[in-house]
Amino acid sequence: MGTESFYVTAAQVLPTLMIALAVESGFILRSLQRNLMEMKRESPATQDARESVRMMFGFAVVFAVVFAVGEVLAFLAIGFRWFNGWTFFVIGACLVVMILGVVLVPLFRFAATAE
Repeated sequence: MGTESFYVTAAQVLPTLMIALAVESGFILRSLQRNLMEMKRESPATQDARESVRMMFGFAVVFAVVFAVGEVLAFLAIGFRWFNGWTFFVIGACLVVMILGVVLVPLFRFAATAE
């Protein structure tokens, strides 16, 4: 389906998207950690902050798996010339998920800090 240039571009773009997600996730986790340190005692707000941290780690794991699958498959497609429909679809889906993550994670950060 896709040409070799699609797979080469995907292999270059996926790490860039992962770096952007790592930076944004770091900002979110740092602000949540600051909020937890400001709250000395147990309260509903502390529980909410801890649940937010757990949710962020869950999202981080999902994005890491999507990145790994897309990147490995892009390299395998380039190396073994697997230019067929399923590699195109899977790598394209990984790119879409990562792009959505890069777009939506900063919005989550701004929404979380606005509260």
